[in-house]
Amino acid sequence: MTPFNFEKACLAQRTLAQKIRLESLKRPLKLIGGADFAIFNSQKKIGAALVILDAVNLTVIERVLIVKELSFPYIPGFLCFREGPVFLQALKKVKSLPNVWFIDGNGLAHPRRMGLATFIGVMADIPTIGCAKKAYFPFNEPAQFRGAFTLYRDRKGEKVGFCLRTKTGVKPIFVSPGHRVSFEDCLFLALEFSQYRFPEPLRQAHILAKEIFKS
Repeated sequence: MTPFNFEKACLAQRTLAQKIRLESLKRPLKLIGGADFAIFNSQKKIGAALVILDAVNLTVIERVLIVKELSFPYIPGFLCFREGPVFLQALKKVKSLPNVWFIDGNGLAHPRRMGLATFIGVMADIPTIGCAKKAYFPFNEPAQFRGAFTLYRDRKGEKVGFCLRTKTGVKPIFVSPGHRVSFEDCLFLALEFSQYRFPEPLRQAHILAKEIFKS
């Protein structure tokens, strides 16, 4: 695996963060994408699962799977260097580019504002939304009903996203802008496209990712 240099990695993230653009997505949305990842540590492999859905009826339009050598270790705060490159490789195989991608990971909700969703967005210059299962920073739990949310802030007190309840009685998710989307886009689109806990393209990508190393 690539030797890890903490200082260089931090500098790279801060440099890339200067390129982040927050802007409203153009409507109407026609296609929406989701990306999730799988790791096979014993074989030192990483896989990416990309799924594109019709934004109107949520039917699957396209699926892309790719497997690569695992060249970067898991280090909290630097996930973008492990999973970002494999997404960028898989993106080259996508035929129907979506208007926005939901990424299994953080966007701005990161100490250096360079979560996986932000890294992917900046590197490919595509609209991305980060959807994380776990909190990176302390948060206030939203009410138990679908659509309830609280502001999500970093340790400096700056707004980085939302803690959003996408289904009544189910654990919330942490949504944050990646690149070329607004805070409002993150909140409303994550809710609009969620029938279960996660937005449907991300849920479909998760299902596909689980199949990568089964055989």
